[in-house]
Amino acid sequence: MILAALWLLLDWLLRAFLRHLMRAAVERVRASEGDEIKKQSVEQRMKTIHQLMSQLLRVLLAVIMIFWILGSVGIDLRPVIAGIGVVGLGISLAAQNIIRDYINGFIILVEDQYNVGDWIDVNSFQGTVELFTLRATRLRDIEGNLVIIPNSTVQTVVNYTKGWSVAVVKVSITYESDYAKARSIMLELANEMAAADGGTILGAPVFHGITNFGDNSVDMRVLIKTQPGRQWDVSRKYRERLKELFDAGGIGFAYPQLVLHKSEDNSAEK
Repeated sequence: MILAALWLLLDWLLRAFLRHLMRAAVERVRASEGDEIKKQSVEQRMKTIHQLMSQLLRVLLAVIMIFWILGSVGIDLRPVIAGIGVVGLGISLAAQNIIRDYINGFIILVEDQYNVGDWIDVNSFQGTVELFTLRATRLRDIEGNLVIIPNSTVQTVVNYTKGWSVAVVKVSITYESDYAKARSIMLELANEMAAADGGTILGAPVFHGITNFGDNSVDMRVLIKTQPGRQWDVSRKYRERLKELFDAGGIGFAYPQLVLHKSEDNSAEK
């Protein structure tokens, strides 16, 4: 009972120490001078490493305490250790996928492919990385579903919140609309948002002009560089304001339509 209580106490102290270490490190990063985007990336990476350290150290503590308890009750540990070695060899041969999970998880961590808090697309699933271990990645998708992906199956990753992001706004207007006026409205709105933003928008917006002549539309596109993960919020606000300005300026948004032409029969009636 005493050793079990000591185990619980040490486990609590370990978690408290790691939390304190994590808070101190995050505060130091936030107080340092440098690019805000890089500081956010470092902070997310530190959170990921904190999760892994907490899991590994707690497992190590559990192994030590179990051996201590077994030794305290007079169990000879040498055959136990030998048996664990044999069982471990058998498991390693039978569970090669699990070994690949850990190897790939280590590669993901070292290469900094994604961290806790990133929004990623992997294996046709999209979501926020809620938990990352060397064994698996847990995503929380937009509907609140928890998706668990073994790291060995991670092949191609799309990280939408790494370094910086871009809000891509595609607009289609009718052929009858004034293109020059629409262009002016889109550019002025983008520059106005960038000037009044306060740091979310990075650099000057880029207007690509006419990107395509559709069956019923003239297609245009504007790109707005943003901080990681802010592209959706910026594009949503841009579209809301653009709708108001286009309505006020008489610019019509294109939509699918079908025009029927009726031929006239000019032949003389018999």
